[in-house]
Amino acid sequence: MGPVTFNIHNQTKYDLRVQSSNGATAEAVAGASTSLGFNSSDTNITNAMRWYQDGICILQGSVAWSAGGSGADDGWTTSNIICMNGEMNGVGFSGCNEGWVELQPYNLMANGGEVSVTYTNA
Repeated sequence: MGPVTFNIHNQTKYDLRVQSSNGATAEAVAGASTSLGFNSSDTNITNAMRWYQDGICILQGSVAWSAGGSGADDGWTTSNIICMNGEMNGVGFSGCNEGWVELQPYNLMANGGEVSVTYTNA
């Protein structure tokens, strides 16, 4: 896989912490943005997206990619609190209590590229 830039915009009222499967971490307080960079040796990346209120994790979603599949999950709770809107290499995705959204083609991120996602309050 090629290198990937992951841009995250947290336009919610909750703090966001990102934990990637390769050990990378990032944080974006309410209203802030952050980014992570991955090199060509970082394959099969899953990013746990965790939202916190007063230091307590209230929701978890994910954004993931590999040479063989890509997608995102805005997280799910009985009270819909987070929506997502983004794109991977120009292929758009969105969700508001959707669960996992699989992106096509299956090899969308095989050569690396750019992933951007914006989270908002529902």
